[in-house]
Amino acid sequence: PVLDWKVRDRVLANGRITLRQRAEILDLVGDAKRITAVRVRDMDTGAQETLEADLVIDASGRGSRLRHWLSALEVPPLEEDIVDAGIAYATRVYQAPPGAAAGFPAVNVAADHRLREPGRFGVVYPQEDGTWMVTLSCTRGAGLTAHDDDFLPYARTLRHPLVADLIDLAKPLTSVAVSRVGANRRLYPERLDIWPEGLLVLGDALAAFN
Repeated sequence: PVLDWKVRDRVLANGRITLRQRAEILDLVGDAKRITAVRVRDMDTGAQETLEADLVIDASGRGSRLRHWLSALEVPPLEEDIVDAGIAYATRVYQAPPGAAAGFPAVNVAADHRLREPGRFGVVYPQEDGTWMVTLSCTRGAGLTAHDDDFLPYARTLRHPLVADLIDLAKPLTSVAVSRVGANRRLYPERLDIWPEGLLVLGDALAAFN
């Protein structure tokens, strides 16, 4: 999160950049050959506005409505590959125990994929202010917990006790946050015979990995 905010602050320090918060993109303006603007709606007032642009970049992540926007412009459907192992993540932030806050290495306990059973993973990532971000994850069928009281016991089911031993010494600062959006997804705009000029797609809007 700190890195994200540092990048954000650096970008916004450029006087040529304006941030429009709580603005929803309704659609792209143009045709199948070229995009000339976007139509946006203020989520607080409902007011709509058309913003002209020489270049429109879709970096709206997994929730991108790119396919809908392109369909409205009569652009052919995009080819898509999806690989879904049913991976889920449960994350909690801890205060590191005394003596471990400075220079503590990241810890990663991976599953043994030679075993014919759902995989379980665990990582401990040191963060700012002497905190750890701890994430437990699994593939489909491993029954990942979403409850605070079950977080440590689930860590005990990993094939090595290190992650569980570490968080047993640490103080939880947050509740468990669970994410089950783990499918790998890739769009292929380069395979289309036509693509509107003035439109780029970046990040998870184009290729999202678990």
